[in-house]
Amino acid sequence: MRNNANRKVRAVRSLAIALLIGNGLLASSARSEPATTDSSNSVSRENDSVNVKSEHHYNSPAERANDALLITEVKSALAHDGVVDGYPVAVDCNHGKILLSGVVKSAQDAKHAGDIAAAAEGVTGVNDQLTWH
Repeated sequence: MRNNANRKVRAVRSLAIALLIGNGLLASSARSEPATTDSSNSVSRENDSVNVKSEHHYNSPAERANDALLITEVKSALAHDGVVDGYPVAVDCNHGKILLSGVVKSAQDAKHAGDIAAAAEGVTGVNDQLTWH
């Protein structure tokens, strides 16, 4: 069973890296100043919506790739669990700290989603801004 979990983690990481390479985020850069990345994440459902706009400062493409990988892992874990199915939830990451924002069904679901994010390997903290109604 542990072997299966390790394969899944490796597959998710490989997919995230392939996506980053495809988008040119891992291209080498001759810049001496830190890279700045604007990130916008928008999700909606009937009367609920969430729009996250953030600016991240990275010293290397590898730092950005690591955050992108963590976003992918957290989104995958949330989808696998089903806690956010049908609800507008945005996931962002800044230097290992996950930001969850949006709307879920209950306070228990919000806490559970935060626990799932915190359990992802490499996550250094979780800022859970999920609301419920």
